[in-house]
Parts: sequence; structure tokens; C-alpha cells
Amino acid sequence: MFVLLTNDDGIEAPGLLALAREFHSRHELAIVAPDRERSATAHAITVDRPLRAKKIEHALGPAWAVSGTPGDCVKLALTTLLPRRPDVVISGINRGPNLGTDIFYSGTVAAALEGVFFGLPAIAVSLATHAATADYSLAARVASAVAQHLTDKPTLSQALLNINVPALPDKEIRGISITRLGTRRYKNVFEARKDPRGQTYYWLADELINEDGVDHDTDIAAVAEGKISITPLHIDLTDYRRLPELQGWLDGLFDI
Repeated sequence: MFVLLTNDDGIEAPGLLALAREFHSRHELAIVAPDRERSATAHAITVDRPLRAKKIEHALGPAWAVSGTPGDCVKLALTTLLPRRPDVVISGINRGPNLGTDIFYSGTVAAALEGVFFGLPAIAVSLATHAATADYSLAARVASAVAQHLTDKPTLSQALLNINVPALPDKEIRGISITRLGTRRYKNVFEARKDPRGQTYYWLADELINEDGVDHDTDIAAVAEGKISITPLHIDLTDYRRLPELQGWLDGLFDI
């Protein structure tokens, strides 16, 4: 395979390096990632300033550090930087889970989604820990195995899979589950602080107050049970259940 690797933790992140090491021995790869951490940027793209892509020396393959978002990285890679179209886009390995409704904020998932916009299969992979000393090797092996399946099956040619791996030793992993997205709810707390000039600024400190714990078919439940979660995602956000109800509004809603 020819693999495009990216992330939202920055080009020097250990999770990205673990992916590169895993794929380097058997596949051709290119790395295009943000030049700094860009977590929680969702699917933002840069339109108000130029992007800079610095080619850097990397023992595991050609690499560029981009001055933009994860979405910028994949868009720039697929249109400009790469010599040819890759077989798959892999984003990660993120430090910290991307579970449930968190995917709407995730730069990791957004980068993979950008690959799907270009008609490619894509994987977003995360390790469910924020520990600085985390071991990404299992998550890298899972990503490699899943990528091989994606590229071998024509029916999955534009699939987007969101993978979350528990931060457990290999022998404590309790299996792999195909899951749906769960729900995570946060209490948003903005702490007011003063800068050295006396001006007020605000620091967001989310507190998790609720997450699915009953429905065992969710990604959140699977990771909590020590299982690797694989969730298929798609770009169509249409709520088809509401279409008939809304269609009934049209009579008498506006006189046009």
C-alpha cells in the first residue's frame, strides 16, 4: 500500500511515530501533519492566511510539517504534495480517546474524513489515555490490520472507520467490537483569569458528567469493558426520521 499518515497532535507526536514505524517495514508511506498540536480543531480549514509546508528529514519516509489544521494537511497532501494518490489515509494515533459525540470536535477524525471526501478509505485511530508515557504499539498494529482489510475489499473503498484502543496491556484486551457512537455530555466551565496587564481571559475546562454505560453496543461501553472499538462513520448527517414530519410542514408554512 501507499499510505498517507496524518494526525492532530503534531508531526512530532509519539502516536504518529508509532504508526510510521508499523507501516514502514511493509508499505510505502508519506507523512503530512500539523507543525504543532491542533487538537479539537474539528474540520476547520485555513482560508485567511497562506499555508506553509516544510519538508523535513524523516527516516521512515517523506514528511511535511504544515502550518495549518489536520484538514488542511490532508487536502494539501492529496492535491499538491504527494506524487500520486495514496491507497488509504490514516489519522492518529491520537493521545486520548475519540468516542461518541467527541468526534464532532476531533481533528483526528476530521483528517480521516477529508480523505473520504477525496474518495479514499480512511481510518482514525486513538488510544484511550492522555498519559505521556503511553504505549502505542498495539493501536498501531490494529490500524495496520484494519487498513489491509479496507484496501482489499472494494465495498469498503470509501469507508471511514473510527478506532479506539483501550490503554491496556495486550493480554488484558478483551476483544474487538463493531460499535455505534455513544453519547458523552460535558459541563462546560470557563474559568476567568487575568493576564499580566489585568485583562480578563477565559480557559475552558470541560468536565465529563455523563456517558453511555447501559447500551453495550456503543464505542464508549466497548472501551470501558476493555475492548477495541471500531465504529463505521459516514458523512451524511441527514436525519431521515424527520423528513416525513418536516414534509408535512410545507402546506401553509409560507405563502410563496
